[in-house]
Amino acid sequence: MKITNSIKAIIIDGAKILCNKLVDEDGTVFYTLPGGKQEPDELMLDALIRETKEETGYTVSPKSLLFIREGFKNESHRIEFMFICDIVSEYEEDKLVRDDYQVGTKWLSIDNILHEDLRPAEMRNVIKRHFLGKPNEIYLGKME
Repeated sequence: MKITNSIKAIIIDGAKILCNKLVDEDGTVFYTLPGGKQEPDELMLDALIRETKEETGYTVSPKSLLFIREGFKNESHRIEFMFICDIVSEYEEDKLVRDDYQVGTKWLSIDNILHEDLRPAEMRNVIKRHFLGKPNEIYLGKME
């Protein structure tokens, strides 16, 4: 079984969080955190900057590791590292390389995040607690 690192950005501006907007085969709209797979010859933070730029058009500056999750998917042991990031450049549409099903990005209200279809669903509570200054574990455990 192969181990795959996935690096995700948590980008908060005021009371909003930047998410990827996706539409599945059935037309259902849902959201994910920007980021993706770390390549074998790539440092973790370089992967985060590259993936976030490709998916959102923004260059980010990673500030701190906030959460780690792991699980098993498609014959792979996947480990997700989620970093708090700041935007350091303006949006650049010509840098976009969106993932399958991604149709754009959207700033979601953190006040309303529990009612948004942010996937994985467990992240809604974790992000809300962080935003409210409440403690969370860094290791979130197994993802479903």
